[in-house]
Amino acid sequence: MSDGSSYKCRFKDKESEIEYLKYPRPVLTVSPSWTSPGDSVTLTCSVGPPSAGWRFFWYKAVPDMSSTNNYYTFKLLAGGTTGTEQDSYILHGQTHTAGYACRAGRGDPVFYTLYSDVKFVWSGGVNPAASLTVSPHRLQHFSTESLSLICEGNSAEWRVMKADEDGDVSSCSKWGEMTGSTCNTDTRASSGVYWCESKTQSSNAANITIHNPRPVLTVSPSWTSPGDSVTLTCSVEPPSAGWRFFWYKAVPKGSIIYTYELLAGGTTGTEQDSYILHGQTHTAGYACRAGRGDPVFYTLYSRVKFVWSGGVNPAASLTVSPHRLQHFSTESLSLICEGNSTKWRVMKVDEYGDVSSCSYWGEMTGSTCNTDTTARSGVYWCESVTQSSSAANITIHRVPRPVLTVSPSRTSPGDSVTLTCRVEPQSAGWRFFWYKAVPDMSHYSYTPELLAGGTNGTEQDFYILHGQTHTAGYVCRAGRGDPVSYTLYSGVKFVWSGGVNPAASLTVSPHRLQHFSTESLSLICEGNSTEWRVKKADEYGDVSPCFYWGEMNGSTCNTNARASSGVYWCESETQFSNAANITIHSGDVILVSSVHPVTEGHSVTLGCKLRTENFLYNVDFYKNDKLIPNPARGELLISPVTKSDEGFYKCRGRKSPQGLETLTSAESWLSVKYPEEAASSSVFLVPLVVGLVSGVLLIILLLLFLRRYRK
Repeated sequence: MSDGSSYKCRFKDKESEIEYLKYPRPVLTVSPSWTSPGDSVTLTCSVGPPSAGWRFFWYKAVPDMSSTNNYYTFKLLAGGTTGTEQDSYILHGQTHTAGYACRAGRGDPVFYTLYSDVKFVWSGGVNPAASLTVSPHRLQHFSTESLSLICEGNSAEWRVMKADEDGDVSSCSKWGEMTGSTCNTDTRASSGVYWCESKTQSSNAANITIHNPRPVLTVSPSWTSPGDSVTLTCSVEPPSAGWRFFWYKAVPKGSIIYTYELLAGGTTGTEQDSYILHGQTHTAGYACRAGRGDPVFYTLYSRVKFVWSGGVNPAASLTVSPHRLQHFSTESLSLICEGNSTKWRVMKVDEYGDVSSCSYWGEMTGSTCNTDTTARSGVYWCESVTQSSSAANITIHRVPRPVLTVSPSRTSPGDSVTLTCRVEPQSAGWRFFWYKAVPDMSHYSYTPELLAGGTNGTEQDFYILHGQTHTAGYVCRAGRGDPVSYTLYSGVKFVWSGGVNPAASLTVSPHRLQHFSTESLSLICEGNSTEWRVKKADEYGDVSPCFYWGEMNGSTCNTNARASSGVYWCESETQFSNAANITIHSGDVILVSSVHPVTEGHSVTLGCKLRTENFLYNVDFYKNDKLIPNPARGELLISPVTKSDEGFYKCRGRKSPQGLETLTSAESWLSVKYPEEAASSSVFLVPLVVGLVSGVLLIILLLLFLRRYRK
C-alpha cells in the first residue's frame, strides 16, 4: 500500500503502528544552470524528509516526440545502473543544452521514488546538429512584435520549448503556432528561456525578454481657460534611446472607445518626448505612442488623457440638473447634451483616471443621461464624433445623517428643551425639519411625525420645545434645493422625565433605582394601552428592547443576567412612560432611593443596603460628593423636601464597627417636583376664603342694620 494512511496491527497484547507513505518526489538542482562549452555541472538530488539508505539514480531527459503533452522519457546516464551513494553527480565537459532528472531507491527489492521534475542545463553555444534562430535577431522584444523561432539541424521533426521564470516548461502550441520547424509567437508569449529539441538533440538556448510597453501620457495643465497652452509629455519605461514620439487626438467611437487621429504634422513623430498645444479652447482627449527601428516597431497607445475646459462651447454644451456641482447619491441627476450633433454620449473620468460612459452608472435617453445610485464623483462631459462639451467636476456625496442633540436630556414637568440638528460637513442652504418619534410596535422601531407647524422646516438648526411634560423621543433631518433633497433621519434622541404620566407609567420592582446584578428585576407597564414594550438606553445611547436582556410577559419585563445600567421606560403606540435611570451594581452595597420624583414639601428616606443581609456600620450619605451631616447614621431622612435637595446621592459604610474596609454605592439622582396638587388646590382655596370672608362681613352688616332698625 502507498496511500499515505496509517494502519495498526495487534500482536497478542501489543499494538504496533505501521505507516505507509506516498511515493516521494525528489528535487533536482543543477549548478550552474547556464554553461559555456566544456564546463562541469553538478546535479544534486534531495529526498524529503531526509532519511538513510537511499541510492541515487541519474537520467538524461529524452524528448518524446510522439507525445502531444511534451513528455520526456528517461535514459540512465553511463554507469548509473546501480546508482550512487552520494546525492550529487558531476557532468564533465557539458557542451550543449540538455535536460536531466533523478530518482532514489532503497531496500531489497528496490523501492524507487518518483522521478524528479526535469531540470535543464542551458548553453548558448551553437550546436551544428540542432540550432535555434530568433527573428528579429535580438534577445529583447515587444509583445506587439511578431517573433519567429526557427529550428535547424539533423532532424526532420522539431518542437520549440520555453521555461518561464517559475521553471514551468511549455511548448509552442501554448503561446504560438508551429509550422514545420518554425514557431511564430502570438500575444500570449512571455519572457523565458527558449530552445529547440528533437528526439536526439537540443539546440542552443536563448533567454528572451518580451516587454509590453505602454507609454504614460501626462498633460499640464489639465484644467484650462480658453487660449491656454498645454504640454503633452510621453514617457516609455524603461527609458532607452532611439524612440520617436507620435501624438494623437482621441476621437469618440461607439459607446466608450476612441480611435486615434494624428495631430497635424505628426506623421514622422518627434524626437522630443513633449508636444505643446497652443490656443486650447475646448475639452479634448489625447494619446501618444512611441516607435523605433526600420521597419518601425510601435509601443501600445497610452491611455487617453483629457484637457478640461469649463468654458462654454456653442457646438457642444453640458447642462447639469439640479444646477450645482455637489450632489447626494440619493438625488436624481440629469446630464443634458446640446449642440451641433444628433448623437451624444456622456462620459466620466474618476479620481483614478478611469473613463466610463453613462451606461455604467445611469441611463442614456436621447441626449440626456439620468444617473443612478452607482454614480460617483468625477469629471463629466458630453462628446460627439466631432465635439466635446465643457466639463463639470461633480462631487457626489454619500447622504449625510445629521446628529441630533437635546438639552437638557432630563427634565421636570414644564421645562423647555432645545433640539439641535447638525449636518457634517457644514454647508449653506439647509432647512431643518423636526419630528416626534412614534413607536412602531410591529418593528421595534420608530416612525417620524412632523411637529406642529414644521412642514416648511426652519432656517435655524435648533428648535425649542416649551412645557415638556413627559418622556418623548425626537428626530430631525435637513433638506435643500428645489425639488428638496433630504438627508437621512438622525438617530432618535430622548428627553427623559421621571414625572408620572397617568396614560403610561413604569413601576420598578423592587421599588428603587439601584439593584444588585444578582437580583431579579421586574419592570411593569400600566396605562391606556393593551400593548407595551420596555426599552433601555445605555450609557452610549444605544437603545434596545426587553428581549435583549430579559423576557416580556404581557406588560411586564423580567430582566436576566444580561441586564445592565441605563435609562428604562415603557412605550405604547401613542405614549411614553416616566423614565427610571437604573443602576445595576456588581459591588456589595447599593443606595435605596425613590424611583419617582419626590414632591416638594413631602419627606423622603434614603437607605444603604448590603448585598448580604448583614448590618452596615458607620453609614454616611453624600450629595454631589459632599458629606451630609446626619445623626441617624443608618438612613437619611430629608423632610421637608425642597428643590435644593435635588442632586446625586450615594452612601458609604463598613462591614464591622472597627473595620477599615469601606464600601461605597453608586450615585443616583434624586429628582424633586413642584407640588402640582397643592398648586391646583390653591386655585380653588382662594375663592373659597374670599367667599367665606365676604359672607361673614355680610352677616355682620346685616346684624348692625337690624340693631339700628330696632332702635
